[in-house]
Amino acid sequence: MQSQFYGPLAPFKSLTKYTYLIRQLVRRDINGKFRRSSLGLLWMVLNPLLLLAGYTLVFGVLLKARWGGAGTSTEFALVLYSGLIFYNFFSEVIARAPSLIYSNQPYVKKMVFPLEVLNWSAMLSACVNFLVSLLTWAVFCLFVKGGLPWSVLWLPVVFLPFALFTLGCSWLLSAYAVYHPDAEHIVPILLLLLMFLSPLFFSADSLPENFRAVLQYNPLSYVLEEGRAVLIGGRSPNFSVVAIGSIVSVLVAWLGFISFMGNREGFSDAL
Repeated sequence: MQSQFYGPLAPFKSLTKYTYLIRQLVRRDINGKFRRSSLGLLWMVLNPLLLLAGYTLVFGVLLKARWGGAGTSTEFALVLYSGLIFYNFFSEVIARAPSLIYSNQPYVKKMVFPLEVLNWSAMLSACVNFLVSLLTWAVFCLFVKGGLPWSVLWLPVVFLPFALFTLGCSWLLSAYAVYHPDAEHIVPILLLLLMFLSPLFFSADSLPENFRAVLQYNPLSYVLEEGRAVLIGGRSPNFSVVAIGSIVSVLVAWLGFISFMGNREGFSDAL
């Protein structure tokens, strides 16, 4: 492995060096998803709304689930959606990671192509979906509550470390799946387990004390709790939690990047 891969800023060098290439790849990802659809980019809004409608029907109407001060199914849907946009972002990036290298084999054969930018483009295209979902949530919040809490200004402090953590996991999974193709079948199952073992449909405070400790090992727990704090709770995030999360995110991104770059030379033979 070349020594420059070990630098603390190594994961960001490809972002600044290949900005134009990454931008084109993000555009290709977004347009490619809806190329054969008559509704086109409108599906970026419809997909989370349809999921929200289904979850609200099951948990909010049929099971009569309620969350803190959410007294109606509409308020419950608002709280649920605020967490769903974070989970959907993570799920979109991680679900693509195991097949990312295999589905771009022509680039693998070209040693001059910076394969690490594929993960950047996957993460940034998911960021676009996140922003669209966030705007949809904001309109929904204006309709339900008549306004937005000031604390939404803290959202970047919560989201950016989470995005970096997700990128690091994507690099790790992409490199691992090249040599272990079964990861492509295991990851969807793990994502499903993470969804139901995360405080997505329930508050962590509503769980028994002994089970609440289990959520601490779920990487989604902190971002869902802090994300709801700024979107719904009207308070600033817990800066101690954000600081620890940021350190972990930088470390995961760095480890993911050097692992990816260290194994890159074997990708062509493994495929």
